[in-house]
Amino acid sequence: MTTVGQRIREIRKERNMTQRQLAEKVGINFTYLSRVENDRLDAEQTPREDTLQKIAKALQADADELLLLARRIPDTYRERILAKPGIFRRIIQMSDSDLEGLLNGLETATDSSAKDDTSEDLRRRKAR
Repeated sequence: MTTVGQRIREIRKERNMTQRQLAEKVGINFTYLSRVENDRLDAEQTPREDTLQKIAKALQADADELLLLARRIPDTYRERILAKPGIFRRIIQMSDSDLEGLLNGLETATDSSAKDDTSEDLRRRKAR
């Protein structure tokens, strides 16, 4: 499994940035960033959520991916899980194929919802 450090290094290199450049953008010491990228940190030294958010922003990367790789649950996810724990318990018990079906259903629902919103906007404009 990819670690958060490996993923940060991979994205940083894709963006043609040095460790010093990224560290400067984020406001951290480049030696700390080197230790993160090389997985040379104790558990309590793992980057905090706000640091990972800054790294993701500087790299134009997915902050949630970095947070999850660092075994940190993003606050927005935590709030949703705590608000509806039963839903998440059921999702955890689902097979991969059932999850794919659920995802397809959600995508279809959100696509049709977006189309409905667009249609409603067009109707309002025509009514003006």
